[in-house]
Amino acid sequence: MFYSALLVQRSGTEHGAYKIGQVENSTLCGYKSKDRMPFSLDTGIFAVSGSIHTETLEMEVTLEVYKMSLGILHGYPNQDFKVDLDLNMVKGRIEIRLTAFDELWLDIDTKVFQVAEHGSGKFIQYRKAHLIQEMPGVRCKPWVSNGVNI
Repeated sequence: MFYSALLVQRSGTEHGAYKIGQVENSTLCGYKSKDRMPFSLDTGIFAVSGSIHTETLEMEVTLEVYKMSLGILHGYPNQDFKVDLDLNMVKGRIEIRLTAFDELWLDIDTKVFQVAEHGSGKFIQYRKAHLIQEMPGVRCKPWVSNGVNI
């Protein structure tokens, strides 16, 4: 899941035989790292998975639309983490944000092409907000407290 590229090798002895492996990218953290919290969410035609660093809040996100991978993206959900889509079938924006209550949210504001039974079809509005997960390992904003003086 957190690798930079696939390595395709063609067999030298068998025609039409291939071997596919992954080339590790040492700049990306593994999903089994103790300081990273994995997440995953599928909603309609969209799939988001990855991990968030519990101290720095850096995310590695894999985004899929119609099961087509758009790659590994990096960003911070407590800052602007927005992906603008200008595809043939989907146009709009996807945002991942961290709320003050330590919840990781996926906001989808897109138009999706819907094929018509009789005719060419049209774009329809697709807006959703989904809670990806609560982040118990991440401290909330300092102005949000449980009533105890710090």
